[in-house]
Amino acid sequence: MSSIWVIGNHVKVQGMSNNFKILSYNFIFGGSVEMILESAEGYRFFLKRRKSQISNIKDEYDFDAGSNGRDYSY
Repeated sequence: MSSIWVIGNHVKVQGMSNNFKILSYNFIFGGSVEMILESAEGYRFFLKRRKSQISNIKDEYDFDAGSNGRDYSY
């Protein structure tokens, strides 16, 4: 059973009532994903889960977090 559901650039965490905005994420060798999330009130949370616990995440190229798609070229 998934503990996190990805909805666009937000996530729903099982057991928490609010959706969180994804500020950043990183795929870790061994099948984990680390995320920094922000609540509507501005609180930030660090979350680490196994990739299999996150629904709507097939591989690192399919994961759309919005804020991670910036183009930093000059």
